[in-house]
Amino acid sequence: MEIGSIGLKRLKQKQPAVKSSPFRYLPRPVNSAVSPNRIRLLTYLIFGLFALIAFQLVILAWIRQDELAGIAKRQHNLVIEIQPKRGLIYDSNLKELATSLRVPSIYAVPRLMGNKERFIVAKQLSQILGLNYSDLVKRFSKKKSFVWLKRRVKDEQGEAVKKLKNPNVGVVPEYKRFYPNTSLMANLMGFCGIDNNGLEGLELKFDSYLKGKTGYRYTKRDAMGREIVAMEEKLIPAVNGYHLVLTIDQYIQYLTEKELNAACTQWNAKGGMAIVMNPNDGAILSMASWPTYDPNHLKDYPSANRRNRAITDFFEPGSIFKIVTVTGALNEGAVHIEDKFDCMHGIWQIGRRTLHDVHPYGILDLQEVLIKSSNIGTVKVAARLGAQKLYYYIKQFGFGAISGIELPGEVVGIVRPPSQWSGTSMASIPYGQEVAATAIQCLSALNVIANGGTYYKPHILNKIIDDKGIEIVTTKLGVKKNIVKPEVAASMRRILERVVEEGTGKTSQIEGIPVAGKTGTAQKILPTGGYSHSNFVASFIGFAPVDKPLVSMIVVLDDPHPSYYGGTVAGPVFKKVIEQALLYKGYRPQNTIQTKKTVQKSRHE
Repeated sequence: MEIGSIGLKRLKQKQPAVKSSPFRYLPRPVNSAVSPNRIRLLTYLIFGLFALIAFQLVILAWIRQDELAGIAKRQHNLVIEIQPKRGLIYDSNLKELATSLRVPSIYAVPRLMGNKERFIVAKQLSQILGLNYSDLVKRFSKKKSFVWLKRRVKDEQGEAVKKLKNPNVGVVPEYKRFYPNTSLMANLMGFCGIDNNGLEGLELKFDSYLKGKTGYRYTKRDAMGREIVAMEEKLIPAVNGYHLVLTIDQYIQYLTEKELNAACTQWNAKGGMAIVMNPNDGAILSMASWPTYDPNHLKDYPSANRRNRAITDFFEPGSIFKIVTVTGALNEGAVHIEDKFDCMHGIWQIGRRTLHDVHPYGILDLQEVLIKSSNIGTVKVAARLGAQKLYYYIKQFGFGAISGIELPGEVVGIVRPPSQWSGTSMASIPYGQEVAATAIQCLSALNVIANGGTYYKPHILNKIIDDKGIEIVTTKLGVKKNIVKPEVAASMRRILERVVEEGTGKTSQIEGIPVAGKTGTAQKILPTGGYSHSNFVASFIGFAPVDKPLVSMIVVLDDPHPSYYGGTVAGPVFKKVIEQALLYKGYRPQNTIQTKKTVQKSRHE
């Protein structure tokens, strides 16, 4: 049946128009209805997700803001330390004894190295720096942004590293402590560690003045840890350390070390020490120990060589201690110069103790007791003084207490109060047994006689100055007046002069220069108790010229052999050093021809 044109037209009008769509040819689903539960679940999930995001935003924006900002700051902000230059150390004439040099240090950035690169770089640096190849590979395997490889290397090693032109290996300048006189004054100077901090001696004692203040540069770094130089924010410059000016005279120090080393070698001593002082103010002009070391090459020497024996080693002073006993007795009026003492021909029994003199002496006056160094005579002098007064003068002369010198490691020694003395102590202490002292204590005590009765605290620091020479610290003299009367000190100077002219100190005589002094030969204490008859501490202590002393000196040799007498092994050291030191300081003896030749010869050696 055909539909007419009119019917076809009506049929088209009744059917709705179909819009053009890319999906018009897809089949319609049989059931297009969506489950309400699914819609509800989807809605909850969407809202829950948005709530979680909002919660995280609150945490990040408010709760953890400071923490996260700090992490970001640590990751991107870079603080670089600027090391100050350590202060110099000068002698009394402003000659450099310790300085600091700029030297290269090598670092690496392992984080930026590729897997193959670290093996290549490790091989190159092991050859240049003398480091172990395997150790370098292990260090480069750790993803760190900075590691030190070797600090304070030689200049040629630094240049060789620069020639590699590897951006992951760098060279930065650091300061290295250097001692231009090598071993001279090493036991006084001490040394510094890898970070330029003082570890011993003057370097340790005055570290707070010498090290200065570290500076800082605040800048940025990129994601790889590299500095962005153009983004520097703030610069706090480093402040260099202050400089020490010592009382030490480099030339007198040289003389002291030279002669002490020669004597210790000649007499096969285990060790030795010597000090030269100005007796009129306590200033240390030289202080030497043997054996010694070179602080520029610490690893080449045993650690025992580093100690400053003049303040760290104590010993029984022996006969040089007789000066204290006799001076105290004279000052108290317990004895007089003309008094005589029976020295029992060298043997005297006191209870269970038998005293001996080296030679058998009969009647000796007070001066002869010291001149001939009689133990028996000294004990009889002490008996008149009494135990309490003897102890009083021992303490007044500085024994049993630190001297206060500006050096670390000083020991007190051994001095017991009378309440702890045994029944034989008064037969031992007067001539230097049952007490122990340091070289600095002994010489400081002698200076009381040399300068007329005043005790000066020994000091080695003159002043501390800045780069412009302005004084930051000035040493104040430590004075303890009225130790002994001036007339007593004058009498003791005459007695000690005769010791050198007539007695055991003849080897210390200097042509044209009056010398006063005292020898000491003390037996060493055995580990099992008692005194050795084959091991001794030999010493000489003195000053010159007698009337107006300019210098005083102590020389101590530990266990010299085959000879062990103080006058034999220690006296000549005193003579050689003091003679040349006085000439150097401008003192002119009566006969100057021979002494001028001596000092000129020494200066050319």
